[in-house]
Amino acid sequence: MTGGLKLTIIGGGAFRTPRLVYGLIRHAAELNVRQIDLYDPDFSRMEALLAVSRHVAAKMGSALVFNPRRSLPEAVAGADFVFLTYRIGGEAARALDERCALDSGVLGQETVGPGGFFMALRSIPVTLDYVQRIREIAPDAWIINFTNPAGIVTEAVHQAGDSRFVGVCDTPYHLQMEIAEYLGVTTDALEVEVAGLNHLGWFTKITHQGVDMLPKLLNELPQVLQAIRPLSFFTAEEIQRFASLPTEYVYFYLHAREVVLRTQDRPSRGEIIQASMQSFFPELQQLVAQGAIDEAWRLYGQVITGRSNSYLANETGSAFPRGLNPDSLFNSEGYEGIAIRLMEGLMGEQRSRTVINVPSHGLLPEIGADAVIECACEVEHQKIKPVPLTSRVAPWCLALIKETKQFELATVKAANSRRIDDSAVALAQHPILDGDQEKAWQIVRQRSQLPEAPRWVS
Repeated sequence: MTGGLKLTIIGGGAFRTPRLVYGLIRHAAELNVRQIDLYDPDFSRMEALLAVSRHVAAKMGSALVFNPRRSLPEAVAGADFVFLTYRIGGEAARALDERCALDSGVLGQETVGPGGFFMALRSIPVTLDYVQRIREIAPDAWIINFTNPAGIVTEAVHQAGDSRFVGVCDTPYHLQMEIAEYLGVTTDALEVEVAGLNHLGWFTKITHQGVDMLPKLLNELPQVLQAIRPLSFFTAEEIQRFASLPTEYVYFYLHAREVVLRTQDRPSRGEIIQASMQSFFPELQQLVAQGAIDEAWRLYGQVITGRSNSYLANETGSAFPRGLNPDSLFNSEGYEGIAIRLMEGLMGEQRSRTVINVPSHGLLPEIGADAVIECACEVEHQKIKPVPLTSRVAPWCLALIKETKQFELATVKAANSRRIDDSAVALAQHPILDGDQEKAWQIVRQRSQLPEAPRWVS
């Protein structure tokens, strides 16, 4: 596109779109982004969110051009970057996934266990179709994927042969931010090495000015666990066993049974979010229709802040407050910050280092030379290079990574075949089911009888 980059957001009706746009506006000049096209099958929902985004852009004095598109080809034509950010089946599907698992006495969580598995079965076919259509229109565009489960979706796309597709998750970055705050340094002053998969990773080295700070953090665990929320879910003994710092979702692998007992007889996180969205979107659309955009923006800020502050609280039983308000939330960096760093590096403006989901290129040979992992990468001039691991990965961690990767590979196979028996075999391989074929079949059969189920052919 003449005069600047074009960015396309597929899933422009996603709840987080205004926050994503806010972050892009803050960095639009340095990225030279001049146009953002948005596409979503639910056009009216996207329009309501876009009205809020345009309002924010105007208040920030942004010259960004926003174009809502009714067709995918129109949205993608000429794009330099394409963001994928959608939830197939919506919050209703997530709530059913989680409830189905909980009713069977198994962890009911968005991305870990049956919840992530069913989401992958819905997301992978749609994503592969989008990628194929994007490549017909914008063959050289970089595709940055926010759609969950990010690691498994990225694995499926790379298996299909697309090398310009990167999975993004903000979990490692948030941990890095809090570690930096504890150490009294800026986030960018730390360089981390990360071993694992999406939502199953460990920081194995944390360097500041050439000095590894991990030994200091491990020696100060009582204080660290009180200061860093993602680590507060763990015991000091667990972290010492890892000899590294876990990302927060590792908790679900260690404490799946406890989470079931804590959540089985109360609304799941998905059910809570579903109820919130069922009231939020009609109110937002009404405010936009009335021209009350300031009030619509305040409503959005209240809802997204409340959602962020309660993140993982029910599942972990944590009383650790996040204490976010709309200003602090919007001026912090999440998915959009990682995507911006990635874009900066790929466009060659400056070298960047960030944690993303990419093929390992032998970084973890135990799980295969080309398997997708989540790791720190150096990004520069259209190239992405995983940062070598210079510290040992604890055997327990490595064994869990390997077992979970086998589940991910089986999930991709099941998503591609759409056979219900492949799905049951794959689900049984998840570590929290520990090979229980009978339980896996029970959950798959139950889910197949509910709305928004994956589209099995047999």
